[in-house]
Amino acid sequence: MRQAILTAQVLLLTFVCGLFTACDSSVDAGSVPLTGRASVGQLLPVFSSLSHEGRSQPFVRPKTHLLVLNLWAIWCPPCREEMPSLQRLADSYDTVDLQVIGLAIEEDAFLLDEFLRKYQITFPVQRISREQAEPRLGLREYPLTLLIAADGRVLARLSGAFDWDDPRIKTLLRQVVQTQKISHTEIDAVFRANQKAAAESRRKP
Repeated sequence: MRQAILTAQVLLLTFVCGLFTACDSSVDAGSVPLTGRASVGQLLPVFSSLSHEGRSQPFVRPKTHLLVLNLWAIWCPPCREEMPSLQRLADSYDTVDLQVIGLAIEEDAFLLDEFLRKYQITFPVQRISREQAEPRLGLREYPLTLLIAADGRVLARLSGAFDWDDPRIKTLLRQVVQTQKISHTEIDAVFRANQKAAAESRRKP
């Protein structure tokens, strides 16, 4: 039954937003107070994730040189599209240097577990409510990736899906891990070039 529900959700929302690199969260920008937002240059705000049983618990930032914090949802096609390359990114680093953590906006913990097993996603994934993700982290569209430095500063906010296998992204992330000094404009330029290349590839016959 759960497999049928998961498949139905995926098919429906693939039709709705499958042509885009990101999915709108359908939230009025003026309707949610932005008490944290995770702005570039600021410390990652305090927020809560959800235990498997649905209890609220403080998110504990791991000790790593670079944290790749990916906010996503099962029903979002671009989110699912970038999962395999995110997994390969996670596999290619020791967690002391770089760690990938997913924050899934999903009410059903068992449905999430089934999805992760099906797509062989083994990097840590926690659930988070929209009530936390939208005002605290400034989520407006899925997926949203936050790059977090070792001292907790937000280095970049990256909206939309990316190919994390891109050599330019790999080189950039290595530089960030080693120096922690790359500007957010340099980071944005590399990731936007990745999205532009993906869009041009999709337009080719």
